[in-house]
Amino acid sequence: MKRQWTLEEIRAEIQRRIEASDWAHRHCRDCTAPEPYRIPHDGIANWTVALAAKPGCEGFLLDIVAAVRRECDLKPETLSEVVDRLLAWGGWSNRTPSKRK
Repeated sequence: MKRQWTLEEIRAEIQRRIEASDWAHRHCRDCTAPEPYRIPHDGIANWTVALAAKPGCEGFLLDIVAAVRRECDLKPETLSEVVDRLLAWGGWSNRTPSKRK
C-alpha cells in the first residue's frame, strides 16, 4: 500500500533525495524540488509536478519524481479543503479582460 502524504511532505522528500544523491558528482545537488500539485489519479499517483530543471538535471529529477510517485499519493481532501483550494484559485473568472484600443 502506498504512503499518503501532504504536498509539503512530498516536496520535502523530493528535495531530500536531490540533496542526498551523488549523481553526476553531485552536479544536481543544488536543484530545487519542483512544486507538486493534485491531479485526478492517472494510474500511478494523484499528483504530479511541473518540471523545470537546470540543464543536465532533467532526467535526474524525472527519476526522483517517478520513484516518489510510485511510493506515495496525496492524502484525501475533505470537501472544505477542496472548496478552499478552488476558491483560492478563483477560476477563469479572475482573468482580467484585455483592453482593446
